[in-house]
Amino acid sequence: MSSYLFAPHFHDEAAAFKFVEDRVWPTGPVCPHCACVERIGKLEGKSTRQGVYKCYNCRKPFTVRVGTIFEDSHIALKLWLQAIFLIASSKKGISSNQLHRTLGVTLKTAWFLSHRIRLAMDIQVGKLGGNGGIVEADETYIGRKPGMKKGRGGFGHKNTVLALVERNGKVKSVTVTNFSQVKKTFRQHLDAMRT
Repeated sequence: MSSYLFAPHFHDEAAAFKFVEDRVWPTGPVCPHCACVERIGKLEGKSTRQGVYKCYNCRKPFTVRVGTIFEDSHIALKLWLQAIFLIASSKKGISSNQLHRTLGVTLKTAWFLSHRIRLAMDIQVGKLGGNGGIVEADETYIGRKPGMKKGRGGFGHKNTVLALVERNGKVKSVTVTNFSQVKKTFRQHLDAMRT
């Protein structure tokens, strides 16, 4: 049994393009400019970039990168896939410095990769508790409020964070500006049917 990291799309650029194309276009290429699916041809030649298609409806070239996190990037697609795998599979997260060392890219490139990938992974969770779902809540106190000095024996100087967990796996954390508004903040993030 071999490691998943030995998969061809992590080491070969053509395989990386094929891997992404199969996921972005499961039924075949779609022009990102005019949404045409019929009159599209793959451009091949010595001077043509990897994975370029041409739409013969709007006459514009495009790749699978257009409209994704890979757009406007000169980084090889196989490096993108390696970075996505490393970020998604590391239990406690991975720093840009670690990506820089592991992938053999500059620190600036690693920072760019990690920020784009984390931005793409940011899922907006709507209201919790719909259809009678059970929501559990807890608050904690983290760090220090701006301009506040550390107090003795209390949490008034710390930021209040409310964590909401729905039983099916949705999780949401919000900062509460005033401790007396925890209940109000909790109700704002519940489904209208629950409040």
